[in-house]
Amino acid sequence: MSKIKKLLDKTFWLYVGLGILNYGICNAIMLFLHNVCHVETTASLIIEFTMQTAASFLLNRYVTFRGVSISRWWPVKFVVSVGVSYLLAKVLLYKAFEYLITLPFFISIADWVQGLIAKTADPLVFRHNLVMLACTFTYCVINYVGQRYYVFKSVETKKQVSIQ
Repeated sequence: MSKIKKLLDKTFWLYVGLGILNYGICNAIMLFLHNVCHVETTASLIIEFTMQTAASFLLNRYVTFRGVSISRWWPVKFVVSVGVSYLLAKVLLYKAFEYLITLPFFISIADWVQGLIAKTADPLVFRHNLVMLACTFTYCVINYVGQRYYVFKSVETKKQVSIQ
């Protein structure tokens, strides 16, 4: 099987489908908290990451990767994977996304998208929301790689040998 086919297997598409649902619901809640309830950015992101992580864990453990023999250390691996995903997405890349959205090219794209979907929103608020969404999308991608190839990586199971 080619590497591309292996990457884009049934597990990948199941993860994507469930992930889109999880991402949409959790991000709608995050944006509602931030824009309507005026919860601070970092708190909104932490709440979103927590919800998304809990849902992701349950979906991956019991739906996407069910039946996979995994290490008994999977809870520790899961926490490490989520921690690394969070640090990369929120701590390191958030500032990069904030910077990118100030560049003329990205401002024009954001203004075009805003014209399509949110004509009445304040452009700065809309761009800030895009940064938050980019941050959570990046978290999803990093989290998928961590869960698929680290947390839920299949391990060899020892076969019982029957002696007759």
